[in-house]
Amino acid sequence: MKLRVLTYNIHHWEGIDGRIDVSRTAEVIRAAEADVIALNEVYHPAPVPGLDRPALDAMAEMLRMEAVFGQATTASWGDERAPTGYGNACLSRWPIQAYAAHRLVPVPGREQRGLLEVHIALPTGTLLTAYITHLDQTREDARWRQLQSLLQWTWRDRERPHLLMGDFNTLSSADYPEPEMWKAAVATAAAEGYKLEKPRVIPRLLQMGYVDCFSQAGEGEGLSCPTTEPRVRIDYIFASPSLAPALRWCRRWDAPPADVASDHYPVLALFELPG
Repeated sequence: MKLRVLTYNIHHWEGIDGRIDVSRTAEVIRAAEADVIALNEVYHPAPVPGLDRPALDAMAEMLRMEAVFGQATTASWGDERAPTGYGNACLSRWPIQAYAAHRLVPVPGREQRGLLEVHIALPTGTLLTAYITHLDQTREDARWRQLQSLLQWTWRDRERPHLLMGDFNTLSSADYPEPEMWKAAVATAAAEGYKLEKPRVIPRLLQMGYVDCFSQAGEGEGLSCPTTEPRVRIDYIFASPSLAPALRWCRRWDAPPADVASDHYPVLALFELPG
């Protein structure tokens, strides 16, 4: 059985052209032929002009999939919109049997982050758990604390096949194998007014036995953000040790309209499961 999974930061439905276009976001996902999709930066239930239902529900109907939402915090979407839920979501071609939204440990001065846990019934008769998260965008120490928090939930599934996906907002040492490459990246970031911190989050996940799907079986270009001029790989699909042997390939999905539908490119991975 083939399983295609996608992780996608949808930039709250807004493309780099400033348009909020749910059908365009759905078009990206449909073209990738993904079966299980992790979404970040989702407002829900958020009204969108031209739709008679929340955007997430509308997109699920367009794709003929089930959808669930995991609220991390409450936020205002635009100056004239009332506060609504903000967090992660999952779309699935197959039945979602259960899900839970977990709040990660609060980090003072930083936005509240969450972890969405989703149990999906595969056609093989087995259950697949997908964990979806979006870590802090500014500080590695904040991401480190959030990671330690989410591992309290994912650790329960350590012996079972599962996925950990989302926008981790951090870099992988595997993308900078030579010290000179990391020094060059630090210098480039400094010239743009940013400070790169030594990666801690991804090494910890690898230490826990997770497999970075792109690092393991990546094909083509891996930089995922921003779509206008990709410079960093911060969107990841991790496979648990028992699922990793089924990995066949992982790719950045950049077929149009992915280049304009969000400021992130989605990442797609293929697994071949027994049964």
